[in-house]
Amino acid sequence: MNKNVLTIVLIVLLLASLGSNTYLYLNKLKSDKELQDKVAIMNAKELLQSKLNSMEDSLQLVIQTFQNENQTLVLKVEELEGDKNPRVMAALQEIYRLRREVSNRINVDYDGNSNKSNNSNPSVGYQSESNNIKNNTGSSEIAGNVSKKSTKSSRTKANGSTNDVGNLDKLRLQLELLTVKVTELMAQIEVLTNEKNEFVMTLNAEKEKSASLEAENVDFRDRLEKGARPQFGALLLIGLFDKKGIMTETLKASSIEKIRVMFDVLENAMVTQPVEEEVLIRIIDPNGGVLSTTNARLSDKSKVVSLKQTINFDGALQKAKWNFPEKGVITGKLSKGKYTAELWTRGLMRQKNNFTLN
Repeated sequence: MNKNVLTIVLIVLLLASLGSNTYLYLNKLKSDKELQDKVAIMNAKELLQSKLNSMEDSLQLVIQTFQNENQTLVLKVEELEGDKNPRVMAALQEIYRLRREVSNRINVDYDGNSNKSNNSNPSVGYQSESNNIKNNTGSSEIAGNVSKKSTKSSRTKANGSTNDVGNLDKLRLQLELLTVKVTELMAQIEVLTNEKNEFVMTLNAEKEKSASLEAENVDFRDRLEKGARPQFGALLLIGLFDKKGIMTETLKASSIEKIRVMFDVLENAMVTQPVEEEVLIRIIDPNGGVLSTTNARLSDKSKVVSLKQTINFDGALQKAKWNFPEKGVITGKLSKGKYTAELWTRGLMRQKNNFTLN
């Protein structure tokens, strides 16, 4: 008999041990799974933050590169448009030199032709000889001299005309050469002008790209800033009354002493540093009035709030449970009907829900 009892006890102990080990093993598996889930969430959060930082750094590098290129283009345009551009200065000096050369050559040629004309003027000799002929019409010797001098004067006149034609040809040739040089200079100036226009067009295009990137950067930062704010889950409300020292839920209007407000602050991996957020709760009764304990001096209903608290959010899930009123109980009885609850932050309504009291 004792052996049977002992055997039964051993079997019971063995089964209890197996059950305990199985329970501990299952709990360990559950704990390990929860730990793995938390580690995976943390890794995903760090990876997302790393990618965001990398994107922002890349965008900043692109903007800096465009700004440097814009500065270089501005300097080039200023150099082309300035009066001290070496190529422009050289072209202007060459034009001035050619003008002086043309002016000097014209003056020299004009003065030389005038002197030659005065020295070899045939009219003077001819007039003198004519006078001699009139005074000595009977002298054949004088007539012969007049004939010789007249022939000499004619030759001198012919030589002077030939020299004038040669000088004019030289002057025309020089003018043609100068015209070619001026044309070349004008072509160089046109090339410089085209280069300047191209630089200006490139500069304007780079400015437009820079402005576009800056706008994208502002939009990106704005999205990051908005994304790194608390996000809220559904807003729930329930009535409470004291039942033998225990706050018990109820929807009976005449019994409610407090109203419990519940909502979740959702997990947000983009929040890397703790942020403070002021949360406003407005509870509106069936008649449109806002339940509040602080509206004695306020006349604008839109500014009346039921609860106002500041939460400190670090990116992890938070569950909020607030009571209205924060101190004491609701004075008087609530009206039956449909109530509306609103959750506000930063001047915007984030959540809204309805509940009905009987």
